[in-house]
Amino acid sequence: MGQVIGSRETAEPWLRWARDRPPAELVHLDSAAAGRSSEAVLRAAADHARREAQVGAYIAEVEASPVLDAGRADLAALLGTEADGLAFVESASAARSALLAAWPWRAGDAVAVLPGEWGPNLEAFAAHGLRAVGLPTDGGGVVDLEGLGQALATAPPAVVHLTQVASHRALVQPVAEVAAICRAAGVPLWVDAAQALGHVDTATGADVIYATSRKWLAGPRGVGVLAVAASYRDALRVTRSAMAPGDLPVVHHLESHDAHIAGRVGLCVAVAEHLAVGPAAMRQRLVDVGRWTREELADVPGWAVVSPADAGCAITALRPTGGQDVAVTRARLLGEYAILTTACQPARAPREMTTALLRISPHVDCRPEALTGVRAALLRG
Repeated sequence: MGQVIGSRETAEPWLRWARDRPPAELVHLDSAAAGRSSEAVLRAAADHARREAQVGAYIAEVEASPVLDAGRADLAALLGTEADGLAFVESASAARSALLAAWPWRAGDAVAVLPGEWGPNLEAFAAHGLRAVGLPTDGGGVVDLEGLGQALATAPPAVVHLTQVASHRALVQPVAEVAAICRAAGVPLWVDAAQALGHVDTATGADVIYATSRKWLAGPRGVGVLAVAASYRDALRVTRSAMAPGDLPVVHHLESHDAHIAGRVGLCVAVAEHLAVGPAAMRQRLVDVGRWTREELADVPGWAVVSPADAGCAITALRPTGGQDVAVTRARLLGEYAILTTACQPARAPREMTTALLRISPHVDCRPEALTGVRAALLRG
């Protein structure tokens, strides 16, 4: 076994994080797509599914209430809200759909976005009849805070929407600062934290924040979360089921009645594991892993690292400079070297991307040989 990147003082938590998961059959550098769940998470989800078969699904759900309640509270704290303001949903996109349906829109409303906005979000806004208007940036894709204040004072949109951590490259938005500016202007801030939860600080004061289980928290697929600030909950247009308790918090009405409870249980276990290691330590480790990745790949001929080494997250994107087909490269890395990466097509961020990018997204257990292996494979052409 190779030595884990970093000082000896910090090596053991990440060795243990790796040991807690099933042995990988390839070099997994694709946490931005889906992280690797631990044995405890997998066992918790499987055990709940088995319990449903033993005593009935609804009895099993009641039995799991302590785990679900604790997980809801833990997730709410990570997202900067209260348990009453957090809903379990099926994914980040399901959260967005629920929000779009429940929000009190008016005809002609605008949603303000940045050039790096996630493409499917833009499609969903358009399908809902909303206008996407641009926000000013610093030239590198980060929101221009002074320009934001001026834009909100001049022509305030119905909502400001930020993707906190971009899917296609190392790009992190200063959400806490944006939240303060939006609050002063009386404009609600929505945050897509699909790539942020478990990766960077998500307790930022946003009015709405939504995310998924399967990426940096390494929970199950098919589960997500949605949080709404207290000041906006009563305005939500929710469908109140006659089957639901009369005192159910309004945000909880956004949850599916026929839900994948086993996945929720698994997510709650993943969150508990994240908290046991320490969110601040996890965040710093991922920042370090991203920096090491960008430094290792900075001078590979035919490829250009898109963002600076100190970009502040674990995602690295490489732009081909020699006419390479990124999808072919991704397939070659997987087929010949058992290295898992992602080919990011321009549809991920259509307001910004003009060419496909190769995305590399290690987790906290990244080893030096994984990065040198990617470098060697790319050098071989």
